[in-house]
Amino acid sequence: MEKVFASPMTYRQGKNVVWNHLEDILAFGAKGLLVTDRFVYQMIGEKLLKELTDRGGDLAFWLVEEPRIEQGFDYVVALGGGRAIDLGKALAFENNLRCVVIPTAASTDAPTSRISVSYIEGHFEKYNYYRQSPDLVLVDTAILINSPVQFLKAGIADGLSTFVEARTVRENAGVNTLGTVPTLAAEAIAEKCQQVLLAFAEAAVEANEKGTVTPAFEAVVEANTLLSGIGFESGGLSIAHALHNGMVSLWGSEIKGSHGQIIALTTLQHLQSEGRDAELKKYRKLFESLGLPTSYEDLSLFPSAEELKRVTELAFSFEDGIIRSQAPVTRERIYRSLLDYRKTREI
Repeated sequence: MEKVFASPMTYRQGKNVVWNHLEDILAFGAKGLLVTDRFVYQMIGEKLLKELTDRGGDLAFWLVEEPRIEQGFDYVVALGGGRAIDLGKALAFENNLRCVVIPTAASTDAPTSRISVSYIEGHFEKYNYYRQSPDLVLVDTAILINSPVQFLKAGIADGLSTFVEARTVRENAGVNTLGTVPTLAAEAIAEKCQQVLLAFAEAAVEANEKGTVTPAFEAVVEANTLLSGIGFESGGLSIAHALHNGMVSLWGSEIKGSHGQIIALTTLQHLQSEGRDAELKKYRKLFESLGLPTSYEDLSLFPSAEELKRVTELAFSFEDGIIRSQAPVTRERIYRSLLDYRKTREI
């Protein structure tokens, strides 16, 4: 089977890269569409729109809380968190438009990938796979340093799942999100992501709390965004994300936690199901120090045994990571692992 490696065309990171590279955005065409939400539009989107317009750009904007706009544009600028980025990418890729992504938090690895996620009333529906990647990703650490620290922590958890899942794909001759064998480059990037996060996560969180961009903060932002993004897409997904999707499919918005916070829990379950006890202990210690979830109750969930059986069945969907990675785990083994993460043993 062939190998495929995907990545954005250009990735820029550093203080003020958005404002220093406005001409790079305008180079993508005559007419653009800014995709964001109301809060981010007030925080930064309105200023960005004005700066681009003052330089001769012809841009409209779509607030994702309103009906979708999609006609008559050459490029899309997806600005904000996971939802705005996913919707902006989807609009661009479905219409073969150029795509610029500007994240306002280092909470996910969505900015660099060619995947978007669909939800129905808060419940996971499916992954959407596209044939193109973002053309330009601008990661402005002067913006990210002012985002709430829980976003950075969630991104750290999501990033720490990357190597764990890519390793399962590689060791079991599975396929990545591109439906192909992972490259050696993807494997190396996923491993580097883990190394950076284990080394600098706590220092980066401290920098975020102080509002000071430090080398540790820059390193963790890159790991959360670029290394994790390439690592999961070209390296592949497995047990942790399949369990996340099963949980969100079953409970939806009942879960009081973000994508990364849910992934913190399911990564521990992934490691336990594979019997990687030393790594599990290291991850749990870090997650506890960062205040990330290590039980269902931490996500305001009190699951019954039957509900956890249902999560297990959902995670074994033919389209999802356990099957695609060919993880050598049984439904019974996964189910027993899930039971260990309830503080309340029966409800």
